[in-house]
Amino acid sequence: MNKLVITCCASALLTFGATGALAGDIGLAGSTYDWSGGYVGTSVGAALNNTEFNQNYVYTGQANISIEETDLINGLDFSDTADDAWFTAGILAGYNWQYSNFVIGAEADFNYLGFHGTVKHDVSNVMSQVMAPENTTATDRIDYENNWYGTLRARLGYAIDNFLIYGTGGLAYGEMDINQKLDASNGDEYASWNARANGWNLGWTLGGGMEYGMGRWTMGAEYLYVDLSSYEWSSNSDVGLLDSTLQDDSSEVREKGEAALKFSVARATLKYRF
Repeated sequence: MNKLVITCCASALLTFGATGALAGDIGLAGSTYDWSGGYVGTSVGAALNNTEFNQNYVYTGQANISIEETDLINGLDFSDTADDAWFTAGILAGYNWQYSNFVIGAEADFNYLGFHGTVKHDVSNVMSQVMAPENTTATDRIDYENNWYGTLRARLGYAIDNFLIYGTGGLAYGEMDINQKLDASNGDEYASWNARANGWNLGWTLGGGMEYGMGRWTMGAEYLYVDLSSYEWSSNSDVGLLDSTLQDDSSEVREKGEAALKFSVARATLKYRF
């Protein structure tokens, strides 16, 4: 997945450089270039998901459970990191102010983000110690989906004629939809924990890029790292066990989860200046 993002970024940079050289050869780019003014544009690229998932199971009842039971509950905990990469595209708008070779700007964008996938943990060995071991199967899975994100950023760059290199950073916002479910069964007994978290979060982004101006058009390549903070959820159990003591204790086990939404974006941009 990392190779996909790197390849996308490299391709954008090569295209960017080749187009700039051609523009200079045929005289589309002037000898002095003014980056000041407003612009609108579009972007297309790839996004690499680095969201970190953590599941923690805790006993919330009043009974004094044994060390063995505590160890079993702790055995349900797991952590995982998503590594899916998907297409992303969006629209953007901004404004630049130029002071000598320095360019200061502000930019906002809104983007499609196609993350969707599953992280899961096989807990059959743990649940077979709570339920009758014969035919006991148990899986804890998190299904997630991220459909969009946006940013509002400041930009600071240095221009050499119609070539601009810049750093950028600011606010980011986006959404995530999470469904978590642990299912365990052996035909006669069952246990499950279910939860859902969804909504949008506010976070931050940091990155940089390059642009080449050709008259009123600019082409660029940009990298952004986006951190949208954490989504949290919790669930209680739905348990039907033959052992009444285990039934009571397991019913008081609560699952608490967290997803720290982070991803990287490598994209090409095309802008029209007013």
